[in-house]
Parts: sequence; structure tokens; C-alpha cells
Amino acid sequence: MSTINRIRSAIAESHDSIEKTPFSIAMMSDFISASDYARGLSQLWRIHWALETGMKSSEEVSDFLIDEMCRTETIKRDLRSLKFCTHSFSAMSQTDSIVKQISHWAKHSPHALIGCLYILEGSRMGSLVIARPLSKALGIPSGEIAGLEYHVEGAAGTPARVRALKERIDTMPFSISQTLHIVDGAVQFMSMLNELYAAIPVAQAIPSCHFDPVPSNCQRV
Repeated sequence: MSTINRIRSAIAESHDSIEKTPFSIAMMSDFISASDYARGLSQLWRIHWALETGMKSSEEVSDFLIDEMCRTETIKRDLRSLKFCTHSFSAMSQTDSIVKQISHWAKHSPHALIGCLYILEGSRMGSLVIARPLSKALGIPSGEIAGLEYHVEGAAGTPARVRALKERIDTMPFSISQTLHIVDGAVQFMSMLNELYAAIPVAQAIPSCHFDPVPSNCQRV
């Protein structure tokens, strides 16, 4: 079985579960508030920052991270568009756990970071579907991407980029140990993301509900 197929099989249950978390459901059901979405986005910024920093610091895996896979600046722009900043929300305990684990992998088993990268890049395929209901919930006019770049940036090249990453992972002459680290990294990272998504607080949908206006620039919540 290929490395990618091993990962797919191992994360199948977590993949199904994360789509059923309140945060995922709120984004797909077009009722998430700007504040609730920005809180989740700020957690993802910390995770991407940790992964990008960790991969760039390791010669063994740094060339897997190409410019199009770096998302921290994209998230910053989205948060600014929504009148928030990366520090508008505190890091959740689940986020801290992920960041600490990524830092540990970077020092002791950097190939696990390739597994994390695969999970995040693979999620960009589904992310394209989220953009439309999310834009409606956030009141972003049709055709505009400010506030939605995390989901739509580089959309045209996403399928080819994800496919190339999968092929490289499957064809690189990794050792047995390195392959195990990639698979274990992907599986553990997906599980931890699931825990984070399940914990991100979101308001329930209310018929004819009118959300409060977007808070003042860089409000801390």
C-alpha cells in the first residue's frame, strides 16, 4: 500500500468526524458570525506558523514547503478584512497542543511535518466548497475574495499542487522510519485538528437572526 493510501485509510474516521463538528457545520451552513470564524482562523494561523517555521528550519523537509503552501500571510489578510488581528483571540488549549507537537516533530522527527503538510494541503480541495456559504454568512459581496483568501487563494492550481505533493510523497525513497513518521504525523495531526474544531465555540443558527456588526479593528475577544 502506498504511503498516501495508508494515510487515507488511517484518517478516514477523523476526516468524517471533523466535517460534523459545530465549526465545520457553521461554515458550510452559512450562519457563522465574523467573530466566531475569525476565532477559528486565528487558531489556524498559529498552526500554519508553527508548521512553516518548523519545516523551514529542517533541511530534511524544507523543500517540500513551496511558496504556495505558506498560508500565514493569507490568514493575516483575511483577519484584517474582517477587522481582527492574529492576536485578537487567545490560543486555545488544543491549538497550543498542536503547536507544541509540531515543534517537537521539527526537532526530533521532521518527516512527520510532511504528514501535517499533506493534511493541510489536502483540506484546500474541500475548502473551495466552503467559500460560497461562508461568503454569504460573512456578508462578502459575490466576486470579492477579501476575507475568503484562505479558502480561494490559488484555487486554479490547487488540484495540480495537491496531486504533485501526493506523487512526491509516494515516490520519494524514504526509509521505513521516515515513512512511518510521515504517516504517524498525518494521523496524529488530523486527530488533533479534529479536537480543535470540536472545541471552537460557535453560535447556533437562529431563524431571522441578525449578527452584531463586525467589531472595531483588532478587537480582542
